[in-house]
Amino acid sequence: MTKTKNIKTGALLTVVCATLLGGCTSQVREQPPHVSKVIPRAMPTRTVATPVKPKAKQVTKKHRKKAVRVSGKITRKPQKAPKHMAIGYAAQLSGDFANNPQALAFIEMMVSRHGFDRRQLNYIFSHAKATPFLQRMAYRDAYPTRKTKKSRKGSWTRYRNIFLTEDNIQRGVRFWRQNRIALQRAEQRFGVPQEYILGIIGVETRYGGNVGKNRAIDSLATMGFNNPRRGHYFQKELESYLLMTRRTGLNPLQPKSSYAGALGLCQFMPSNIKRYGVDHDGSGTCNLWTPADAIGSVANYFQKHGWRPGGAVAVLATTKGTKYRNFKSSYKKTHSLSKMQRNGIYPLGAIDQKVRLLKMSTYSGDEIWLAGHNFYVITRYNHSSKYAMAVHQLAQAIKKRIRPGSIRMASAR
Repeated sequence: MTKTKNIKTGALLTVVCATLLGGCTSQVREQPPHVSKVIPRAMPTRTVATPVKPKAKQVTKKHRKKAVRVSGKITRKPQKAPKHMAIGYAAQLSGDFANNPQALAFIEMMVSRHGFDRRQLNYIFSHAKATPFLQRMAYRDAYPTRKTKKSRKGSWTRYRNIFLTEDNIQRGVRFWRQNRIALQRAEQRFGVPQEYILGIIGVETRYGGNVGKNRAIDSLATMGFNNPRRGHYFQKELESYLLMTRRTGLNPLQPKSSYAGALGLCQFMPSNIKRYGVDHDGSGTCNLWTPADAIGSVANYFQKHGWRPGGAVAVLATTKGTKYRNFKSSYKKTHSLSKMQRNGIYPLGAIDQKVRLLKMSTYSGDEIWLAGHNFYVITRYNHSSKYAMAVHQLAQAIKKRIRPGSIRMASAR
């Protein structure tokens, strides 16, 4: 009886062992059902075979690509490091600026003044490119051609047609609908009408549709190191740019800009980001590639440059006689409104008592405008009467498309 029982027990143990051994040798590829922990990229990984239930045929190629075994558990493959963290090091400077004395002196200054890692700066500028286009723009900036002839007739009409398009107006309306809360808060916070914030962003980048095609590091380095006339200015902007990227953790090789290094939806130069940039969305940092921060920063820029809430921007004027021809067109020079009227220039709307006379050239002759203080404030963004007038007219065109009562648009003229 005892002997028979022992034989049966031994046979049973043999069957159990065989079953267990069979399970251990049949699968290395199956994913266990309890995976939850993801191992960070920085941790070393080691592939280890793990015993799990034998259903290896169900493991697809897609699953194998997404998973690796780390320390006995399966986890997804680590994602690539964010681009703002992908900064390398180089012992020496190479590339397009390797033999540029301005670049070498700039690196030395950033190391001694701001404590930058020399090897990191070597890496950054070794990857910066002085493209043929940027070299041409740097040369034009260094050796500008002097205008010897008056602007051709219709210069304002041609300029206006670049920005006052149906597409750009519709983009502005959509941008307003998508960001109306941020725009309303900016108007309340800074006293700048929403339509003029929209006008700036529309003229600068088509509401984010064109924030620049050149890398900022390429633009600023080329303009700074290959520009004998204004190289110092662009090197100061490059200094501000690198300090900004270090402060925000952004990869300096990543952001795109204009050929002159202007950044974001509102195209601030790097030094202006620190002066006028606003964290309008409460994220903890100013990011001009986000609509809310761009909106707040434009409004803050205008406020800091003296925007007067409720003040007029510009109005058309009629003329009587020929005395108005004695006045030059200028956004800088002011005249009393009474003086304008004595010389046959009459505004077609309310305007400041101190005005600027503008003659905007169209194909059918000059349009005569009287501009107020806020028009001058717009020229602080870009020192051009045509630029400020394009912002004004785009703002008014968008304002007319907004349905009354949605969110009140300010009544600036």
